[in-house]
Amino acid sequence: MGTKTQPQLAKDNERRIRANDKEFNSQFKYHNNYIKTSKYTLLTFLPFNLLEQFQRLANFYFLCLLVLQLIPAISSLTPVTTAIPLIGVLTLTAVKDAYDDIQRHLSDSQVNNRKSKTLRNGKLVEAKWSDVQVGDVIRLDNNQFVAADIMLLTTSEPSGLCFIETAELDGETNLKAKQCLMETTELGEQHDLLWSFNGEIICERPNNLLNKFEGTLIWRNQRFALDNDKILLRGCVLRNTQWCYGVVVFAGVDTKLMQNSGKTQFKSTGVDRLLNFIIIGIVLFLISICAFFALACAIWEGLIGQHFQLYLPWEHIIPQEMVASGATVIGLLVFFSYAIVLNTVVPISLYVSVEVIRFAQSFLINWDEEMYYARTQTYAKARTTTLNEELGQIQYIFSDKTGTLTQNIMTFNKCSINGRTYGDVYDLRTGELIEITEQTLFQTSNSSNCNSNSNSNCSSGGGGGGNKRSGSSSTAAVPPTILVHKAEVHEKKSAVLVTTDGGTQLAHSPEQLHGCIASERLSPTVSTVDNPLARKQVRYLSPSRSVSNEDDVDDPGGRTCTRSASGSGSASASASGSSGLGACFTRSGQRMRRQLSGGLSTSSGSSSDKALAPVDFSANPHHESDFRWYDRTLLDAVRSDEPHAHNFFRLLALCHTVMAETVDGRLEYQAQSPDEAALVSAARNFGFVFRTRTPNSITIEVMGRLEEYELLHILDFNNVRKRMSVILRRGNSVVLYCKGADNVIYDRLHGGQEDLKARTQDHLNKFAGEGLRTLVLAERRLTEQYYSDWRLRQQEAALSMDSREQKLNAMYEEVESDMQLLGVTAIEDKLQDGVPKSIANLQSAGIKIWVLTGDKQETAINIGYSCQLLTDELVDVFIVDGSSVEEVEKQLRQFKESIKIFDRFRPGGSEALNHYNSDSSMDPMGVAMTQTSAFMQDPNGSTIPQPPPAISVVTFSAECTDLFGDAEKSEDGRRTAPSVVVDESTGFALVVNGHSLVHCLSPELETKFLDIASQCKAVICCRVTPLQKALVVELIKRAKNAVTLAIGDGANDVSMIKAAHIGVGISGQEGLQAVLSSDYAIAQFCYLERLLLVHGRWSYYRMCKFLRYFFYKNFAFTLCHCWYSLFCGFSAQTVFDPMFISVYNLFYTSLPVLALGVFEQDVSDKHSLEYPRLYAPGLKSELFNIREFIYSVLHGAFTSLILFLIPYGVYKDGVSHNGYILSDHMTLGAVVATILIVDNTAQIALYTSYWTIVNHITIWGSLIWYFVLDYFYNYVIGGPYVGSLTQAMKDLTFWVTMLITVVMLMAPVLAYKFYLLDVHPSLSDKIRQRSLKKVHSRVSSDVRRTPSSRRGRRSVRSGYAFAHQEGFGRLITSGKIMHKMPQDFAFPLGLGTKKTQALHNNLGDGVTHKQTPSTGHNHNNISSKNNNNTNLRHNHNNQIHSSMADIRRDGQSSSDMNQGSASTDELSPRAPCQDLDTINL
Repeated sequence: MGTKTQPQLAKDNERRIRANDKEFNSQFKYHNNYIKTSKYTLLTFLPFNLLEQFQRLANFYFLCLLVLQLIPAISSLTPVTTAIPLIGVLTLTAVKDAYDDIQRHLSDSQVNNRKSKTLRNGKLVEAKWSDVQVGDVIRLDNNQFVAADIMLLTTSEPSGLCFIETAELDGETNLKAKQCLMETTELGEQHDLLWSFNGEIICERPNNLLNKFEGTLIWRNQRFALDNDKILLRGCVLRNTQWCYGVVVFAGVDTKLMQNSGKTQFKSTGVDRLLNFIIIGIVLFLISICAFFALACAIWEGLIGQHFQLYLPWEHIIPQEMVASGATVIGLLVFFSYAIVLNTVVPISLYVSVEVIRFAQSFLINWDEEMYYARTQTYAKARTTTLNEELGQIQYIFSDKTGTLTQNIMTFNKCSINGRTYGDVYDLRTGELIEITEQTLFQTSNSSNCNSNSNSNCSSGGGGGGNKRSGSSSTAAVPPTILVHKAEVHEKKSAVLVTTDGGTQLAHSPEQLHGCIASERLSPTVSTVDNPLARKQVRYLSPSRSVSNEDDVDDPGGRTCTRSASGSGSASASASGSSGLGACFTRSGQRMRRQLSGGLSTSSGSSSDKALAPVDFSANPHHESDFRWYDRTLLDAVRSDEPHAHNFFRLLALCHTVMAETVDGRLEYQAQSPDEAALVSAARNFGFVFRTRTPNSITIEVMGRLEEYELLHILDFNNVRKRMSVILRRGNSVVLYCKGADNVIYDRLHGGQEDLKARTQDHLNKFAGEGLRTLVLAERRLTEQYYSDWRLRQQEAALSMDSREQKLNAMYEEVESDMQLLGVTAIEDKLQDGVPKSIANLQSAGIKIWVLTGDKQETAINIGYSCQLLTDELVDVFIVDGSSVEEVEKQLRQFKESIKIFDRFRPGGSEALNHYNSDSSMDPMGVAMTQTSAFMQDPNGSTIPQPPPAISVVTFSAECTDLFGDAEKSEDGRRTAPSVVVDESTGFALVVNGHSLVHCLSPELETKFLDIASQCKAVICCRVTPLQKALVVELIKRAKNAVTLAIGDGANDVSMIKAAHIGVGISGQEGLQAVLSSDYAIAQFCYLERLLLVHGRWSYYRMCKFLRYFFYKNFAFTLCHCWYSLFCGFSAQTVFDPMFISVYNLFYTSLPVLALGVFEQDVSDKHSLEYPRLYAPGLKSELFNIREFIYSVLHGAFTSLILFLIPYGVYKDGVSHNGYILSDHMTLGAVVATILIVDNTAQIALYTSYWTIVNHITIWGSLIWYFVLDYFYNYVIGGPYVGSLTQAMKDLTFWVTMLITVVMLMAPVLAYKFYLLDVHPSLSDKIRQRSLKKVHSRVSSDVRRTPSSRRGRRSVRSGYAFAHQEGFGRLITSGKIMHKMPQDFAFPLGLGTKKTQALHNNLGDGVTHKQTPSTGHNHNNISSKNNNNTNLRHNHNNQIHSSMADIRRDGQSSSDMNQGSASTDELSPRAPCQDLDTINL
């Protein structure tokens, strides 16, 4: 054998493509761009489908039976009995498969027929996606999907930039920048140049690595390196880029998207797999029993049968000479005869019935109005009909995040400015947070019917519970009291009380709060509010003002409220009127009246509800109509020129990388991340409008006034820094604005802000507890002298040849220090409706939920808390982020130790039980241990040192697990100690990064990872590729043998959806790729709860009940032949009429069992959702398993024995009163068949829990149908059993025999059923009994958690999350992202020359003229040197365009520009573009 040459090896390992050269590329036979997911064509459908169907064991088994029945010597039944059902099953399955494949053909056609602009012979023509070939040059326009994997050639943006959205690939919606080679940007959109482009690309083979590409471009005798930044992948969407051109590198199945899609797998349910196993067992049982009967027949024929040949002659094929040989041959033939007679143990109708039931259940899912999404007019859709019952056995759910759990919409929800929080509205009567939504209602009610304008007796509800009170009458009606704003202030607590007439009061203690409104008969419960939300109260006035210095404010009614000078800030009312609360108000009262105006009203005789309207921003000409904010006080603070609010929003308007442009006269923003878009949008609506930017300036409009800032530096965001800063100059001041993670910013604040930091930290905890994404804002004022010195040192660091990154980071650390805290933003990554409730119920049902997302770690964790997948009650959240196998293994080992420590001390463990037993006085319902140090206490109170565990906080809770009743009571009525159980909400969670997941999935760490993950309440995998998602699903399927469900909405979820047992697609914003690959399609994640807990549980329950009854009735029917064989010499004679055997499963018993399988339900859908633990039996396969099957078989065998022996004993040697002989074979067969049908009817009536009109018709109709068909067959058609049943029914013996037999069969079943109900009732039994008694029990907290109880919690975790990427700051300051050349932008202050700097340095403090020229000189030298050495390519940027609208020109130029350029013509308004990259590295 020869060895491969070097060129052959290279050919195997690389891919060569030549642009615009079809002949060259065709020799390699690359795949075209045609996508095919269908399986059949018109010609191949019939043979391929039949071949596929006969690969199923059951179909092949019945085909063999059909062949046997065609042999007359061994068949006692006509072949029609098997042929018709088999053909029916094959036809039904073929029609279903054809329909599914037609849908795949349609989806393929839709994708392949998309239009793409392709260069052909120098002209741009429209071609189908399927016609695109490797090497073609194609054009993409803005918002267009990328047709194939292409190498970027040229774009409409400066420096060859373009922006893409990769939501289809990794789930991220933030824009990513791609840049083509500078050498190819000169091609522009000139088609002749693009057609003449003949570059040759040598690159890697097709693979599934989304973030890696290696290749080389050979063009004009030069070689250029290609990496992932030069490649646009299929599935991406071009954004914010007018057009771009590229060369197709990978097409069709070779694209990275298709490489990650995974292979379509044949899916079957757990019931199917169990059924296959059972059928194999039944076949073996059938073979063994046939062998026994064959042996028995041979013996009987040899000993007895040979003497009766005169009456029972042997067949002619049987040897007559030797008895032994003849008996053996007869036994062999009887073996096959019994195989045919007893085949009804597993009739073909079983598979027909299963398919029909699944088909009907699919329509019930499709027609469910509760899963209809009105906004998109989308119903749930079962795209497969074979997996319904698997929905009731799901153990693991793997969910995508973006578009699946979230709506992909960011909204500015709340904020904290200078220690005061905005955005909350509380109701004092209940002490609860009013949900801020468009449907929010202010509930205002009085305890008795009264008119607010009359002097009738009226009382209002107190805080915390809204309790109604009775007391002495009042001379004036009291308006309801609302607590509008509330938060925690350390040391001193205060509350603002507001009435509908505009009065407000500041109360700092419960006594003051109670005393000030004593005249209104406020309940004492208000002063000691039990609601934890109501304990957190706030000083309403701005903390920057002293309450004690407030002037007296006149009440409109003539009363005054004088502030106490005690320094406590308490308010005392002068009791000049009977209405104490109305007399106490502050200057904030007017603002509160505006906030409450229209929101509160009272009506005579009834309470009134009015929607809480959002704040009106229409006075701002740049406001956005879809922006919603409900706290009027923040807008009032901005309009009253409150300095802290202005600094807060000024930072939001300036510190970002957003681009602005004017489209159809409307200002629009293009943001790199949705977080930045939400923050800049919020500033815009509050009057701080970001207007435009240049590489060196930012212009904003503040309350109608233009402000222009010189942009000195952007200190860009990255995952290590977790913050972003801008340094700006305006006038004489230089300021640094910074936003970032709370822990990062807090470490860089100057001293003396402890009180402000503490209050803001409380707000951070509160926002984090609500699942909001938080950023902390801070500023630092820089002196001109300090900044000049820092800039010089920063330039030196930027030009350093060694450790440049570390030196630059040190410079950033220096300037981003000693900052002043401004506030906190809280953005809501809007979840889909009902996500927290759905996740809570699914977890309560015992399902483990894993989130697999391509998003960043912080974002994934934040959403985990927001949707309550993660909770503050968790013992610990493990984060696996090691970059090597050793690091990951070390982390996993530490987490394992933490779990061991928790297991050691948890309630129920040996330590906890000993402690509980040693201290009987301890309240078992209040077990709580907070372990924050290395010490614990024994029962005697002494301190015992313990080794510090790896768990920071451990919270235990013990609850009674009884669903309905209270704790168990002893005979004397005292409560006994309940069993100690760990609360479901405690436990661990695991967060794994994508690069660490690679090691976790390796064979050496796979077991450890699974061991820890299986003990965690939730698992989140972030930064994972589509293929990694599928690998995680496959790992759980293989290692845990668990039933999995994957749910997603984008193309990046397709591989995961295909890998899981059940794939659910959400028809969301990312297209329909996931839906087309899914088994079930829903419009919202919350519908998954109903899909599993209602339809899934019902389908599993119905299928299991159907199978149990089906096997019972068929064994009861078939085994009668076995008992009869003992009396017929094992001759394979049937006890029943052959026609009865043929139609037993088709006409007599099929419809009742089908109705059972389609309509049966143990509890209603409402109770199925209300009690998620009803789902638990499906998780353990309790309703149908080997044990249940054996029980059905034994029950059927017992029934067949009684069914045959009693009539046989009665009719053997029986004579009627007329003297007729009853002991004939046909009469016995007709009687046994009739009693069998009656017994089946009684049994299924007992089986049925939920009766519908269909059940009544099918059950009682089948009984009547039996007698009608029997009469028709025997009397009309002329069957052999004519008159047998008619004569038997005329005799009383028949009716007595039937009664005795049915009673004997039903009595044990009824007794066992009542025993289970009375002694071992299931949860569904309890619920049904409660429903029958009309007792509506409250759902226990250990059965269902509602998300409303989670709102307003404080959390000690960070709520930081920011979907931003590094690099956009450098693109802005370098001018690459702009459409105009950098030198076309005028500096706002005329900087750029020595004289300009000198002029403005004169305006600074402490800066000499001598320093400025040297600074400018050094700056220019450094820039020039850097340009010559490292930035040669930037000299090519003379054709750069701007992606941003020009500054608005309405007849006059910017005032700042005039100021900087009006003094002398020598001042240069331009900037050297070479300087920008160097300064802002």
